Amino acid sequence: MTDNFLEPQSLGVPCPRCEKELQLKKGRFGLFVGCSGYPDCDYMTAADFDPGTDVSCPDCQVGKLVQKTSRFGHSFYACDHYPECKFSVPLPPVAESCPTCAYPLLLRKKTTAGERLVCGSNECDYKSKIR
Repeated sequence: MTDNFLEPQSLGVPCPRCEKELQLKKGRFGLFVGCSGYPDCDYMTAADFDPGTDVSCPDCQVGKLVQKTSRFGHSFYACDHYPECKFSVPLPPVAESCPTCAYPLLLRKKTTAGERLVCGSNECDYKSKIR
């Protein structure tokens, strides 16, 4: 691998905050997109930024749940209005309400027997039939 891979690469896209150019950079947790005007502008996002799911956050009802990766490499889903809203779940969310408790979020859980939906609320123990 060449050393050029470690150098920031221009993307030709303006920064949404300061209008300087965004660059693809490499950090200790992998690739990310950051502003070329750093440290004056600290805008950054994931290199594979996905606007998220169409599932609304059940806590703040304003944000959407987006997939993120922990520092240990595990995927989870969190509200895109972090740090104001700190809601997160470890499983992929589904925009359906629970038939038992009416909680507005179900989670897709994969088991060895198949896939099922479980309630996103800690107080409810709803589990759908295995698909």
